Amino acid sequence: MQATDNINKLFQNLHIPSPSNLIGRVKEKDECYKLRYEVPGVSKEDLKITIDDGVLTIKGELKEEEEEESDGEHWSMRSYGCYNTSIMLPDDAKADEIKAELKDGVLYITIPRTEKPKKDVKEIDIH
Repeated sequence: MQATDNINKLFQNLHIPSPSNLIGRVKEKDECYKLRYEVPGVSKEDLKITIDDGVLTIKGELKEEEEEESDGEHWSMRSYGCYNTSIMLPDDAKADEIKAELKDGVLYITIPRTEKPKKDVKEIDIH
């Protein structure tokens, strides 16, 4: 029993992030929003991006299998995880023009913006 506890503690101390923790970065520019998500090991065939009622959702699956034979022993490793995150699109997003690109394990999403109407700001005197 102690060996199992020691192995469990070893894996807990590795601090390996779970694939379900899809953390993105957002950069706001005048003409667009840029999103960046790290999705190592996921192919574009295993990613799905949808927009439903102003919500952009990213779903992906990570499936890895590895087998190795050394010194007469057969080792196999399988891992599976899924990504799932949603963000509310801003009011000025052009949902029909959103583009996505997957490059070297990083998903880039560009969300073009509409021109914001200039607000008429009026200062009120205090008496």
